[in-house]
Parts: sequence; structure tokens; C-alpha cells
Amino acid sequence: MSIEKELHNRSESKCELCSATEALSVYAIPPESDNTAEQSVLLCATCKEQIENPESMDVNHWRCLNDSMWSQVPAVQVVAW
Repeated sequence: MSIEKELHNRSESKCELCSATEALSVYAIPPESDNTAEQSVLLCATCKEQIENPESMDVNHWRCLNDSMWSQVPAVQVVAW
């Protein structure tokens, strides 16, 4: 099974931070991801863009972290932190 398919199964095809369902892609957690589902999360384009380009950050978007930080998935916990 591909990493993307594993992440879709784990997240029920939702962004693991904000629960969006559109434009999802794999985000490997830096600095040294081994490209496994355990070290990756499925993110929407908005979350991924804001992580990769902090100058474009919309602080109101990150209110979603109130829920996602309680995820049972360690990779999601790390990114939420």
C-alpha cells in the first residue's frame, strides 16, 4: 500500500490538522522523515502552504489545532505542536 493511501485510510481522507477534504497531499515531517506514514501527515493545500511559507500565515486558520492536537497519531501531534 502506498504512503498516500495509508494516510487517506488513517485520516478518512481529511486534512489531519483542519479536516478539510479538498487538495490533500502528503507532508513529510522534517528534518529527517523516512517517508513512511508514521513520519508523515495528510494536509490540505492551506495548511501545507502556511507551514512551508510562514509569511502567508492566517492565524485564524490555526484554531483547528484545538482539536487536532488531541490526535492519537504521534505525527499529527508533532505537527500540531
